[in-house]
Amino acid sequence: GLLFMNQGVWKGERLLSEAWIRQATAPSVPNPNYGYMWWLNRKGEEHWEGLPEHLFYAAGFGGNFIVIDTEKNWVLVTRWLEPSKIGALVKQVYEAMD
Repeated sequence: GLLFMNQGVWKGERLLSEAWIRQATAPSVPNPNYGYMWWLNRKGEEHWEGLPEHLFYAAGFGGNFIVIDTEKNWVLVTRWLEPSKIGALVKQVYEAMD
């Protein structure tokens, strides 16, 4: 999560190009809500209402999520969260940080 939030830089060293980060977090042709292993908060089936479209996240088995907001400079990591609750949790966190 931190690697993507920091545009591919880890501890001052570039590990991934900015172009790769942009490509990985861009909508794919088959699904506008999905890039390269990242879900995008774009209008569509997986959209979280009331949250900005620049948010993106990784979703793993069992309710493990990594949510990234590059504009606010934060990463949220959850473990064993009921998957249907992630949107509401992110909204609560987002509102608390404003």
